[in-house]
Amino acid sequence: MTSIPLRSVAQEEPHPGHYEAPYNLFIAASLALGLGGGFLLSILLPLARTLDWGWGGTQRWLVFVQVHGQLQLIGFGGLFVIGKALRLMPRVSGRTLAFRSLIPLLIPAIGGYLILRSFAQPLDDGALRDAALAVSAALLLFGATAFAAIVWGTMLHRESRAEATGYFFALGAGGALASAAINAVQTYQLLSDSLAAAPVLRQSALVFVELFGFLVMFVAGVGTRAVPSLTGRPRLQVAPRVASLVLTAGVALFTAYALIAAERLPSETLIRMGDAGIILTGVAFAMVVWITGGLAPSSRVAPASRVQFWFVRSAYGWMLVAAALSVWYGARAFADGRPLDQFEFDAVRHVFTVGVLTMMIVGMAMLIIPEFAGRRLQHRDERWLHIVMIVALNLAAALRLWPALEGIDWLEDTRYWPIAISGMLASGVVAVFAAMFAQSWWEQRDRSWSARAAGIEPVTPVRQNP
Repeated sequence: MTSIPLRSVAQEEPHPGHYEAPYNLFIAASLALGLGGGFLLSILLPLARTLDWGWGGTQRWLVFVQVHGQLQLIGFGGLFVIGKALRLMPRVSGRTLAFRSLIPLLIPAIGGYLILRSFAQPLDDGALRDAALAVSAALLLFGATAFAAIVWGTMLHRESRAEATGYFFALGAGGALASAAINAVQTYQLLSDSLAAAPVLRQSALVFVELFGFLVMFVAGVGTRAVPSLTGRPRLQVAPRVASLVLTAGVALFTAYALIAAERLPSETLIRMGDAGIILTGVAFAMVVWITGGLAPSSRVAPASRVQFWFVRSAYGWMLVAAALSVWYGARAFADGRPLDQFEFDAVRHVFTVGVLTMMIVGMAMLIIPEFAGRRLQHRDERWLHIVMIVALNLAAALRLWPALEGIDWLEDTRYWPIAISGMLASGVVAVFAAMFAQSWWEQRDRSWSARAAGIEPVTPVRQNP
């Protein structure tokens, strides 16, 4: 029986003389915005409906829903993905990061966007709200442009060895930039039309690009390179490139439909174009699961990491569920000449945000982040805690999906109870993960300082096999 060293899990040796991006600051910012905003709202919003807290009526509640979405997608998911991408790009490309001077500006720009938008959008219409929203949109556009420049300058260089991963990362950076541009236009429309919340179709276009055109691209790029080494599958080159292009086509088709339909009554042809986009994204999800072999049996994961790897397996299981739902809903809507309804769209979106994105962030972090590599040596008795976290997060995904699958058959406010419980479970798992990350960072930092005080040059510990 063989084991794969941890550095083979997307941890190739970086280019000599490389610059190590402060990935841990991005992770810290991601967890702070997620737990302090996005996950908190995932509990409070459903409770506000089922317990009739008021919250200023349906329109104001919808404003907080949109704030919640941005905090989760751009804050929790986006900053985490950006931090890990900055760490991994030198390792997969064999090159130092391009435009390194832009990296310190990313957290202030993206974090500033989220803080300003979260503060300003719920305010009553006025000069303060308008100015804050306008500045927030400009900050996000700047941050996305800077990140895209770093990714493209690194991964698309003629000497890059990024292979198929470069396709996912380059297209994902394009998705981040496109979503920031859509957000800027949407913000202008909010201000010019004095709207409290963006219309549903415009918001659907924005969320679709952020989730599937940006975040999933990077998750798939890392997974198709790292996971095969643990599942025993050969690392393919052509199929991942095709999957990235299929996913891009699906995102482009649905986004074009949603943006056009938000401005005028769509034709049946345009509606079917959007449905085709949903189908293609589902096909791409299934391709990623197959390419990685994430659900295949494997004995190549070392005993110390087998429980953590079940986070990754669970994520690919939910990705397959998302693929099936996307193809089924999309094909049924295409045949009827109608768009997906909001329940169907909600089902696909939250299967991904809870079941895939959150699960993958926690699982892959435990496998490849240096703080957790050291933790496996220092805290060997946490297997039970990891099992509890896996069960809780899977239950959270199932509970969040349940009301969406019921659709119009469950319109009573009681439908928000499982959504609230799902938010509590997911928040609890991420809070425990954040505590583990902070503890490991502090312990390793403390040992490093102690070694320097004793006149010993700290040495990176040999990582356990995953």
